[in-house]
Amino acid sequence: MELRQLQYLTESVKRKSFSQAAKVLYTTQPNISKSIRKLESELGVELFRRGNVGVELTEEGKIVYDQAMQILQSVKQMEELIYIDKHQ
Repeated sequence: MELRQLQYLTESVKRKSFSQAAKVLYTTQPNISKSIRKLESELGVELFRRGNVGVELTEEGKIVYDQAMQILQSVKQMEELIYIDKHQ
């Protein structure tokens, strides 16, 4: 599991679309899809229901999304603390 996969997941949830997430994250929709499928394979669960009008989290996906948000927030806090410490 990589942080980038968690970023792709959380942005896809916010945008309800892999293609819209790709635009915001400066990558391609196939790259987002491939990364999410790899994460699903690693976890052994389907994270999204894919449809013609976008994507929606499965029940397992909701659990992973909540944890991903916490992990990414912790990483952001760590980076901020390091920055503050370096500049004091």
